[in-house]
Amino acid sequence: MKNLLLILLLIVSFGSYAQQTDNTDEEQIKALVNQFFEALEKKDTVLLKNTTMAEAQIWVRRTHETPASATMRFVENDIQRLHGGRPVKEIGLDFDINVHNGVAAAWVPYEFWVEGEFSHCGIDIFTLFEIDDVWKIVSIAYSIEKENCDQLPVTR
Repeated sequence: MKNLLLILLLIVSFGSYAQQTDNTDEEQIKALVNQFFEALEKKDTVLLKNTTMAEAQIWVRRTHETPASATMRFVENDIQRLHGGRPVKEIGLDFDINVHNGVAAAWVPYEFWVEGEFSHCGIDIFTLFEIDDVWKIVSIAYSIEKENCDQLPVTR
């Protein structure tokens, strides 16, 4: 009886462990985006490099300017200047993730805080590729919005 009970406990524990470690693509992508935000907050260049491809681009649309403007830079440039500057925190408010055959897009409404004070909100759009079973950010496009942040499309 004890042996049977022990075998049952082992089977249940292995099944539980397998479910916990078998992350879906969506869960992996959400974790990666959150690691990207963490890298910005902690000014962690190693973590930032681990979340992005070396050639990744960042596109910015400033909707609060008239006319609205758009600029592009490379993540590599952000890595080089990450240590300076004021403390920042970016918070993803929601995640809408679509995945197909090693390509993914994550639509993430966000809030951005500088030195503990609200700065702006907007939408982050992350494009990701899965290479050798590892997801990496290949591009980021985001808006900077100073008004109507309560109208961002979030599901929660």
